[in-house]
Amino acid sequence: MIDERDRGIARGLTLRYVGASTAILAASGLLGVVLRWSQAVPQARVGDNFWYALMTAHGLGAFVGWAGFAVMGLSWWILAGAGFPVRGFGLAMARVTWWLMVLGVAGVIVTTIFMGFGASWVFLYPLPFYGSGNWGDWATGLFSFSVLLAGLAIVTWCFGILHTVTNREALHSVSSSVAKRLGISFGWGFLMPKTFATNRKPVPYPVIPLAVIGLDMIIATLPLAGLLVWQIFQSMGIVGDANVLLAKNILWWFGHPVVYLLLFPAVAAYYWLIPRYAGRDLVAGHVIAVAWTVAVIANVFVWAHHLYLDYPSGTPQAQINTAMQPITFALVLPSALSLYSLAFTIYRSRFRWTPASTALFLGLVGWLLAGLSGVVNATIALDVAVHNTLWIVGHFHHMAMLNIGLVVFGATYALLPELSGKALYSERLAWIHVWTTFGVGTAFFGLWLVQGLDGAPRRWAVLPSEYDTLTRVSLGFVVLLAAVQALFFWNVLQTLRGKAGIATFDERGIPEPAPPRDWTVPAAEGALVLTALSLAFVFALGGYLVGREYGKGGGATTVTAPATTGGGGTAAGDPAKGKEVFAAAGCGACHTFAAAGASGNVGPSLDGNASLSRDLVVARVTNGVGAMPKFDDRLSGQQIQDVAAYVVQSTTK
Repeated sequence: MIDERDRGIARGLTLRYVGASTAILAASGLLGVVLRWSQAVPQARVGDNFWYALMTAHGLGAFVGWAGFAVMGLSWWILAGAGFPVRGFGLAMARVTWWLMVLGVAGVIVTTIFMGFGASWVFLYPLPFYGSGNWGDWATGLFSFSVLLAGLAIVTWCFGILHTVTNREALHSVSSSVAKRLGISFGWGFLMPKTFATNRKPVPYPVIPLAVIGLDMIIATLPLAGLLVWQIFQSMGIVGDANVLLAKNILWWFGHPVVYLLLFPAVAAYYWLIPRYAGRDLVAGHVIAVAWTVAVIANVFVWAHHLYLDYPSGTPQAQINTAMQPITFALVLPSALSLYSLAFTIYRSRFRWTPASTALFLGLVGWLLAGLSGVVNATIALDVAVHNTLWIVGHFHHMAMLNIGLVVFGATYALLPELSGKALYSERLAWIHVWTTFGVGTAFFGLWLVQGLDGAPRRWAVLPSEYDTLTRVSLGFVVLLAAVQALFFWNVLQTLRGKAGIATFDERGIPEPAPPRDWTVPAAEGALVLTALSLAFVFALGGYLVGREYGKGGGATTVTAPATTGGGGTAAGDPAKGKEVFAAAGCGACHTFAAAGASGNVGPSLDGNASLSRDLVVARVTNGVGAMPKFDDRLSGQQIQDVAAYVVQSTTK
């Protein structure tokens, strides 16, 4: 079924995807270092909006551009190994996907770093249209177009996957029906063998999670594409505002399944590689088919657990919560059964411990630990305490880096010799890389969890001073975690250059380690110079980014609001001027306020609030409270008086 031409096609696709995603990892990782450095070192602090722009680029780059793109690419080689060739329409979709993703990521970088778009990597509507003078509608439109390209890349990849996994010959399907072939690819032949019959053997286990995510992400992504098109048209002045709650529901309709765009192909890699290293078939493989049946249904109906605390009073928040919490817990089933199956496949087997298999095993540990912190997020009574804190940041970094990331590293070490025909350059470097990534990452992300439990807010350029100690402690872990990735890049580069010779494999298909090499003096000097140059580049980039911001006038972001002195401005505040300040400062992105036509739901509503007084508003705007940042470094005293006068006057009308 699979000939050498098919293997060559899959090999080329996988190398292109993994190569591009590895470059994106390097760029987004450096941005992550700058973000934490800015929070930890006041003298190196970048401007607030530039920090948010970097956060936007880092989040989308690392999550979708690296982790997502990498496992999407590995999927083609796994399918080829399982006997499913990428041909015709599926191949065309696979090729289009690469271009769409690369162009989309490039557009995100341009609109964030160079155009200042800083509405976060989840770009919650209507925040993209409240740039407070830091970015304009053109930046919003181009950013939305760039994300649309990445979204279309996901859709085309899904079409390519579905076309490949429903290949009748590869499935050994008795029926020619597309619906029945799709059911076989979901693993339903294990549950209903007569209805979803195959001739010789059932569907290979790695195919099942790929088929499930292929269908689910089409359902999840198309509504987001519609929202992004609306944002593009709104930035051009063609359409007006969208309904805020509807937009947020559409975003999270996509936003949670996209997590599984990373996880499910990673599970396919586990199903493919763990049995190889264990030397036996996947344990309890038939049972996991039940779990994936749950996943294919629940995955697209779980979006609203991101909205546990978001609906205003008098809305069906309680009913949403009642439905979403059990559906969220139902999604634990595929993870729990997969972890059970993979763990017992390893248990008492002749497991071959290499850097690749160790990375996969530690990825399973990371999956379990991240899943446990995710249960906290999914439990409403606990989510109230950790919502919008650094706990959330620790949770998804743990999942993305110490589960998906370790799968990517492990699969790269395992499959690169197959893909390139060249032996892995250095197992020693791979061992150091894998264990340091796991150990340092666990410590660093654990500090985020601790800070979150202590109430440290997420998405703040400057954290409140009470969190400074742990923030500074974490900086060393950040730098070490970033630096050790240079070992991965170097190992991959030297492998592709053929420095360790031709790859050889044992009877299971596991790459044999290259003969050990003694370090010569020139080699040691070269490694030292390379390390020094890498560190110099990291510090130079950080210095450039900091200097770029301070060269524009310092690290503090100043809101460009209309002058309020003279022409009617008074010490007590001018409501007319305050209305302009309210709009320019972006207050409507967080607060519902009918007088300003604002419908934000991050902060409390300002309508009908009898407790509001001028002094209270001045105090809140000046010093901030809870999730609200302080504005005394962005607005003048007179501007704060003006906006307070406007809010109080409009509220009491």
